[in-house]
Amino acid sequence: MSDSEDEKNDGAAPAPAAEGGEKKRVAKASAGDNIYSSAVFLTMENVLEKLKVLDYETTFCVKHHITPLARTSFALPAKNPSVQFKNFLDLVSWLCGEATGDPETFTVDQFDDPNVSVNKMMLALRNLGFSLDFPVTKLKQGHGEPTCNVLDFLVDKALATRGFQWQPPLHEDAPDLDEAEVDEAADIGDAIEDDIEDIEEEEAMFTEVAAPVAETEVEDQAAREMITGTIDALEWKTELERVGPRLKLPDSLMSKEWRAHIEQTKEHEKRIQATLPTAQGHMQSMSGQIKDAVEKMRSKEQSINNQFETIRQEYEASRGEMKVIEDKVSSTRTNVNDLTNNMNSIVEQLDELKDDMSSRENSATDTSPLIQIKQALQGIKGDVNAFELRIGVVSHTLMQAKLKSIKTKHRGTKPPKDADEDNMDFEDELEY
Repeated sequence: MSDSEDEKNDGAAPAPAAEGGEKKRVAKASAGDNIYSSAVFLTMENVLEKLKVLDYETTFCVKHHITPLARTSFALPAKNPSVQFKNFLDLVSWLCGEATGDPETFTVDQFDDPNVSVNKMMLALRNLGFSLDFPVTKLKQGHGEPTCNVLDFLVDKALATRGFQWQPPLHEDAPDLDEAEVDEAADIGDAIEDDIEDIEEEEAMFTEVAAPVAETEVEDQAAREMITGTIDALEWKTELERVGPRLKLPDSLMSKEWRAHIEQTKEHEKRIQATLPTAQGHMQSMSGQIKDAVEKMRSKEQSINNQFETIRQEYEASRGEMKVIEDKVSSTRTNVNDLTNNMNSIVEQLDELKDDMSSRENSATDTSPLIQIKQALQGIKGDVNAFELRIGVVSHTLMQAKLKSIKTKHRGTKPPKDADEDNMDFEDELEY
């Protein structure tokens, strides 16, 4: 574990191992209601650091084919809750095995219901001494403070089983690093200008003619008099608090004045003057080598061009012939496409003619219409016979009725002696 991680753990919350007695987790109501509570992230961060001590990347992640956990893996809900809950169960199962040395302490079956899996997990946690201070249903979410508390308890148990103990962090004394000269000069540019102005003022003071003694004594007497304050003490203090930090100059800049920068500039100039002749000689030799290489490349390029000039001309001629052949091929392809389209249209017309001829041949050799006509004629003949029979029956009934009416007429109008005449008249009427 790096020093930065140790410092972070010291600043956030120490993670001591569970030694001997049972460690009790108390879920606060405020943190349980809010999933973005800082306690959840702090617990998850401690769990992740302890898992790194257990080398979970190689012993757990590789075995279950999952990526290493993030600092908010079980503190916040994931996009896929089922995958998050499965990873939680697998991690709890692995930690139970690490804490007890028995991989069968808590096993996950892929066909188990989530409620069954949570109940089995709580049974294993009770056997390890975990005290439950929250509803069991919160573990089915796979995230939140209860989940992080369970993981924290199991990680502490696993570390205690391995005999791991947290040691105080070792901090190395970092050496004092000098700041970049250019940046320092840029930062204290205003201070350097102020120093230059002060020096110029001092020189001017030494070169000026001394003032009269009387004026000097008056000024000294005025300087020795007690100054009476006319500014409110509270306003003065407020202004001091506001301006004070800006008036402070860092200690690192006090020892680096503009004179030191001038000396450094002179030293750098001397080094440049000392190294410049050798550098120029190297650069001139390199430029000469580059010129020679360029001349060689040009001469080689010219010889290659002269050597392959005939091949280039043959290639250009072959390329022109290939273009002509490609044009012929394209024209031939268009002609073939046109002929193919014409052939397809002719084939379609031929198929239509074949269908028409086959339909006509079938209609010419088909005797079903004649059979239907004969059947219709026979039906008509049957209907005619039936109508004739009905006509005969009707005519017979009419004849009987006429006979009865005629007989009744003759019987009522004529005497019996003329019966023979009546019979003859009756026969004549029948014939009529």
